[in-house]
Amino acid sequence: SKADAISGFLKTAKEELHDGKGVFVSADVFGIIIESKVDGEAIGQDFERVGTEIDYICPMIYPSHYANSSNGIMGNGHGQSINGVLFTKPDLQPYEVVYNTLKKSKDRIQGMEGYYANVRPYLQDFTATYLDSGYYQEYGAEQVRQQINAVYDAGYEEWILWSGRNNYSTDAFEEAVQ
Repeated sequence: SKADAISGFLKTAKEELHDGKGVFVSADVFGIIIESKVDGEAIGQDFERVGTEIDYICPMIYPSHYANSSNGIMGNGHGQSINGVLFTKPDLQPYEVVYNTLKKSKDRIQGMEGYYANVRPYLQDFTATYLDSGYYQEYGAEQVRQQINAVYDAGYEEWILWSGRNNYSTDAFEEAVQ
């Protein structure tokens, strides 16, 4: 299966890099796999299995990438349920989306034997203008700060910012690392 192929690759990478050379091994995964096992199976990313083979798992928890209630790009007509909360315009609620996704991740891995990976999420630092009007907002320091706060409030300590244009909200970053 796809999940077997990915897990097998990660196991070999950990054996050769981490165990053999002392190098940390991480894997980036789609954030949706925390909420949806069906999506995880479709793309071959099993949240629990990936975390048993590596040191860091980095879910890409971009609010803009969850389904919204539009009929346009990323729209499915009703939105995305995350940890039992329905988000019809997830890009407009960065704190809540990140917090609920990470709370769900804790529930899935808490007490799981053999889960070694630290969770270090990617956060959104870009404006998703490809979404329909009314379903996205301009991302800047405030939206980034909200996501960083959600990481800490959910009980995690690390995060990574991502912008495809390499244009980051430096004010939010500088404040967060102080």
